[in-house]
Amino acid sequence: MIPTTGMLRPLLALTLATAVFALAPAGRADDAFPALAEAPPSVGSGQLKLTLGADASTWTEEGRTWFHLRPPFADPDWKPRPTGSEKNTWLALGEVVGINFGMWFVSYWAGNHFSQIGFDTIGQNFRKGWIIDTDPYWVNQFGHPYEGHAFYTAGRSTGHNFYESTAFAFLGSIIWEQFMEVQSPSVNDQVTTPFGGAVLGEVLYRLHRLILDSAGENPSFWRQFAAFAVSPVAGANRFFFGEKYQGPMLLPPSWIGEFSVGMIFAGWAHDNRTGASQTTVGPWADIAVHIIYGVPGTPDLRLKQPFDHFEFLGNFAFTNVAQRTAALLMRGLVVGETIGPATDWGGLWGLVASYDVISFPVFDASGFGLGPGVSLMKRWGWFELRGTTAAEFLPWGAGGAQEPLFARDYHFGPGAQGVLELRGSLGDQVILDVQSRAYWISGAYAKGQSEDIQWGRANLTVRVSGPHAVSASVAWARRHGSYPYNPDISQHATTVAAHYTLLDGW
Repeated sequence: MIPTTGMLRPLLALTLATAVFALAPAGRADDAFPALAEAPPSVGSGQLKLTLGADASTWTEEGRTWFHLRPPFADPDWKPRPTGSEKNTWLALGEVVGINFGMWFVSYWAGNHFSQIGFDTIGQNFRKGWIIDTDPYWVNQFGHPYEGHAFYTAGRSTGHNFYESTAFAFLGSIIWEQFMEVQSPSVNDQVTTPFGGAVLGEVLYRLHRLILDSAGENPSFWRQFAAFAVSPVAGANRFFFGEKYQGPMLLPPSWIGEFSVGMIFAGWAHDNRTGASQTTVGPWADIAVHIIYGVPGTPDLRLKQPFDHFEFLGNFAFTNVAQRTAALLMRGLVVGETIGPATDWGGLWGLVASYDVISFPVFDASGFGLGPGVSLMKRWGWFELRGTTAAEFLPWGAGGAQEPLFARDYHFGPGAQGVLELRGSLGDQVILDVQSRAYWISGAYAKGQSEDIQWGRANLTVRVSGPHAVSASVAWARRHGSYPYNPDISQHATTVAAHYTLLDGW
């Protein structure tokens, strides 16, 4: 268990809300959206190609578009931020220890029993060995990865690369499990903290850098504040040490952002355990973020480092405790190559890593995945279609029913995950985005038998004016859980939502 138990859902909501209102200004609003009277006829998004060379601000048109944003580095007046290239391993190690001590101190001050440590409890942790704990779903599947993201960012923001920073997350988790709490060290936490933390940490660090780097040499106060809120450890290191450990600029040649605020206004949930044929869902306020970083099929896309391409989908509904509705779906390319000429068609393929956390009326699903994936893009005049598929092995997955706090009713075990996504754009005005996930979790580590879970979401966005749009979405899910010595469980649910959406990217 970690000391932020009561803060997990507010923390998730704050992180997503910050991304909604902070990343959105990343473009230059004064020249990104010319008046319609001055704009050429529209075709699909992503048609402009930045020609790198002696004049990096030169643009050539392979098509025409109304609203596609120009990268800031295409502006002749844009000047990059100065960055350092130093690495400080001792500082990163000290921060990992300090983060652990800080979390322990807050928990001890709050009077939590598991923080009443001493030399005898530390010795018992080494003698008893490792267990699979019974902590609540959101503590295990989001709290620990968020803790791991702090350890990871301590390394990443002091000049270390993706793999070195993952090692810091692993070390930080070991320290917490063995020394900072009285209960026996948890093997499930030792998996989700570093590996989920590395995926979440790299995504948030890249967004932190996107907010700052896209502003050029003098980011505004609000950009700096937003970057700090998205990745606090990176923000603190920048505050104390400036650009000393920042390394080169981290600006992708393309990104797409959709930032939404609205409401889940209707829904239905079915559960064969209760005998109830149907229960209603909502209405609930809802925030959502969808970001594609390093868009597949973009000219000049370079895939040199892990997560030069990633996709992030998050939403949080302000619901009651019994009916959680939230999701963090993160998938990044670890190693891969581009496909095609990136004119009328292109894409990328390679090894992807993911971390998913889904809560949906009436069940949960989560897991760290690794496997092959491919993303392709094709244009036909006004219409552009993007598709992604991935097949991943889940070394450690979790899935089951939503239950009251501190009563675990979900499986732990290895499994598999399948991903299928389609995104169609018509004239940069209408966007239909369909995503689906299928999880099979064996339950071999805890609870036995298996979980078979499917989740899907269709979102239609219509641009109204400039970056302003309206969206409507339908999400659905199904769960079939098998338990030894108990009847199988079948559940399914549907939600319907509407949002105001701010479109951004370049």
